[in-house]
Amino acid sequence: MSRDLVSPVVVGRRRELGRLRALLDQVITGTPAVALIAGEAGVGKSRLTQELAAGAAGRGVRVLSGGCVELGGEGIPLAPLVDVLRALARSTPADELDRLLGPARREFARLLPELDPAGTVGARQDGSAAQLFEHVLGLITRLAAQRPLLLVVEDLHWADRSTRDLVAFLVQTLRELGVLLLLTYRSDELHRRHPLRPLVTGWERVRSVERIEVGRFSREEVAAQLQAIRRTAPGAHFAAVVFERSQGNAFLVEEILAAVDGGADPGDLPPSLRDVLLARTERVSEAAQRVLRAAAAASPRVEDRLLEVVVGMPEAQLYPALRETVEHHLLVVDRSGRGYAFRHELTRDAVYEDMLPGERVRLHAAYGAALEADPTLLGDDTGVAATLAHHWYAALDLPRALSASVQAGRQAAAGYASAEALHHLERALQLWTRVSDAAERAGVDWVGLNVLAAEAAWAAGEINRGLSIVDQVLADPESVTDPVRQAHVVERRAYMLRALGRDEEAGGQLREALALLPAQPLTTTHAAVLASLANSLMRIDELEQGVEVARSAVEAAAAVGATAQQADALITLGHTCGYLGDAPSGLTALHDGLALAEREGLSGVALRGYINLSDLLEMLGRHAEAADAARAGVELAARLGHTRSLGAMLVGNLAESLMRLGRWREALDLVTESLADDPSGVFASTLLLQRGELQVWQGAAQAAESDLREARHQFGGGTDAQFTAPMTFIEAELARAAGDLAAARQHVRAALDRPIVGQGVRYAWPLIWLGMRIEADAAAGEPSNTDIRQRHDALQALAVAIPRNATPAQAYYALTTAEAARLNGSGEVAAWQAAVTACRAADEAFPLCYSLFRLAEAQCGTTPSDTSAAGATAQECLRLADDLAATTSHDVRALARRARLRLEQSSSATTGESQSQRQIGFRLTDREREVLALVAEGCSNGQIATALFISPKTASVHVSNILAKLDAASRTEAAVLAHRLGLLTT
Repeated sequence: MSRDLVSPVVVGRRRELGRLRALLDQVITGTPAVALIAGEAGVGKSRLTQELAAGAAGRGVRVLSGGCVELGGEGIPLAPLVDVLRALARSTPADELDRLLGPARREFARLLPELDPAGTVGARQDGSAAQLFEHVLGLITRLAAQRPLLLVVEDLHWADRSTRDLVAFLVQTLRELGVLLLLTYRSDELHRRHPLRPLVTGWERVRSVERIEVGRFSREEVAAQLQAIRRTAPGAHFAAVVFERSQGNAFLVEEILAAVDGGADPGDLPPSLRDVLLARTERVSEAAQRVLRAAAAASPRVEDRLLEVVVGMPEAQLYPALRETVEHHLLVVDRSGRGYAFRHELTRDAVYEDMLPGERVRLHAAYGAALEADPTLLGDDTGVAATLAHHWYAALDLPRALSASVQAGRQAAAGYASAEALHHLERALQLWTRVSDAAERAGVDWVGLNVLAAEAAWAAGEINRGLSIVDQVLADPESVTDPVRQAHVVERRAYMLRALGRDEEAGGQLREALALLPAQPLTTTHAAVLASLANSLMRIDELEQGVEVARSAVEAAAAVGATAQQADALITLGHTCGYLGDAPSGLTALHDGLALAEREGLSGVALRGYINLSDLLEMLGRHAEAADAARAGVELAARLGHTRSLGAMLVGNLAESLMRLGRWREALDLVTESLADDPSGVFASTLLLQRGELQVWQGAAQAAESDLREARHQFGGGTDAQFTAPMTFIEAELARAAGDLAAARQHVRAALDRPIVGQGVRYAWPLIWLGMRIEADAAAGEPSNTDIRQRHDALQALAVAIPRNATPAQAYYALTTAEAARLNGSGEVAAWQAAVTACRAADEAFPLCYSLFRLAEAQCGTTPSDTSAAGATAQECLRLADDLAATTSHDVRALARRARLRLEQSSSATTGESQSQRQIGFRLTDREREVLALVAEGCSNGQIATALFISPKTASVHVSNILAKLDAASRTEAAVLAHRLGLLTT
């Protein structure tokens, strides 16, 4: 039987192909799309995909594909990604591959070792799925920048959890990229509890996702399929019989035709699909049937060398038998050219299920023994451990299944597949009591295995599951008799509690762990518990005790050579000392911890160091140094794949420093481009709050309100002052600016009524100033109101009571004092002069601008008025306000008109422009001006991205911001306005 069973032409499917080709056209123009191709097994999803891929390649589109693979009821971790990486590695010149993989090469090598032939990666356990996803997005972005990309993931119904999470991430984030993400799955496999079902249901509601259902062939299409395969028209009776038996399923049509061509009577075909498939296998020789049974147990493909060992045939018998299975269209040569797979999984399932239980056990045992003796027989070193675990478990060899499951769990954890690691490790836990020498075989005792499983659960996002595993250990006092070991388990539990935001509880657990530890000898566990407790104390603002514990942690870690804990404790010590007012000691410890982390390659610890260093420097008012530290952290985050998480937080730190320095346009560009990467949670909230504050000062109330709402949504229900205080400040300032002083006062009072301790002091100062400003505004209309006087006294007492160890705090204290003078109507000039001096010392741009305005106002109010001094002060204020595009420019111009002060126009203002027109120009950032110039030239988002070396998505965000600022309905209107307002001249 040598005739091909597959039709040389595509039968039917015009509508489906038309929709897919329309999506491809869209992608070629730079607009991304997602296609879900659904249909029952054998209906023709793969053929449809192959046809689209061939056409796409012919149009210059890069095509990359990978398939999900089932192994013993579970998907092989990240199999489609490994397929894609392997295809790239084997088809791309070395220099170009280096550029495409970029900083992620070493991380991708954890999935595909051939990317690291020198073996420098090792068995690292750090890293997270979020990092991997960012690296994948970066790779896709670089690929799409070269030419449009068709990325195919087949058989998503078999996907493991990590693959499902990766695909869900890509569906959400592939925006403004020329990428068509094509996903196929069996719709008949998606039962009510199938984990893919809720994802598909959600995707179908996304506008960029199109679902294409591949149905069965009609009677006419079955006849056309038969004619295309046989190259002659089938008889009407035969076509009718095939249609009735196949019900229009394309694969079943092919199998029925193959059975008939093999001698079966068309009128006497087996009653079920399974029987049809088995009848085909029974028409080959006994040797070929042995090969098929062995291949069915391999699942999903098998290397020829491995098959030879398991079947146990000499080459003289094996290869003729293999040729026979291929010629009968039962097996096909796989893409590697070195192995075999069933032409369709339905045939494999039928053959496997037809075997006797003992026969299956024997074959699985043979595979296990062969791979244990020579792992290279698998031909793919990324899945040996998982494959061994599957075969030994199916062979009922529980001791070997236990050891292989532990190894598979460790390997999956090292390869970013934490959910699959948890599956393997929990299986090992289930087998533990059934294996007499479990600890020897596993290479870890029962407690250690539970800790590994708990850490895998934590990494997979199943933190409560991790807590349950740890609690199971702690509930059995006989399982952990060593106090050091018990303390280690408690420390792991506290770590998970901290990840859930239960910091107080975590601190209590760590104190318990510390009490369990003997004073001597010191161990790594001592260092870990102390370092973790110091961090928890810092988070709950018990700073004095935190310093003591951090010092103990540094000493213990240094004594036992625990460099990771030593670096971490130094960073905690430095940050805590700095917030307690000992800046020199704090900065020394922080720099020492950061240097140690970088020297030892502790990238995650170093990243935390940059966050804390930039934060402390900013708190101290050393804005330029803080910006430098944050920039270094942003670069490290990008290399590690943390752009959307810790990298976004560092961008927020950088933007805050730039804001204080008066570099608002640069800060806005950074925040806008970071938000275009779609960070979430507290990382998005950090950025949104920075932008919201700027928009408040620039008078963009609606935009500020929008950012505030989204920041609250992303933050959730936490109480961390570094988020809640800025939210309150923006909300209160919006109310004050709108004239609702009562609402503004209520927001501030609610925030300041809470205890102000530790790191919360830094975030309280702007609220204290704003609270006094609100009362000063209120007093202007009600000078004798006793309630205002009482609130003034309370705010003044609070300002005197809390620390002001750094120049920004001193500036806010001076501002508060000056607002009090404004409220009292006495000593205003001196108070505002002091505020100006303090704001200059703190290098705080907007507070300085505001103080200058109030000083000019106070100078105009003296008797006699000092118009000369007021004019100079107002002039300086106007220059700064115009540069910042702050609303203070309106205030100072109004003051100048009332007091008849002469002000020179800002050099950037065009004669004849209205003030609102000038304000529009000032509010455009440098990047937005560059984008606007390209919009005026008629460039698309893709062309803008190429010209400015940014992503198309980021270009799109900039264009949207420009349209909003110009109040333009279209790109054309924006270009006309830009020319009319002279915005393209600089």
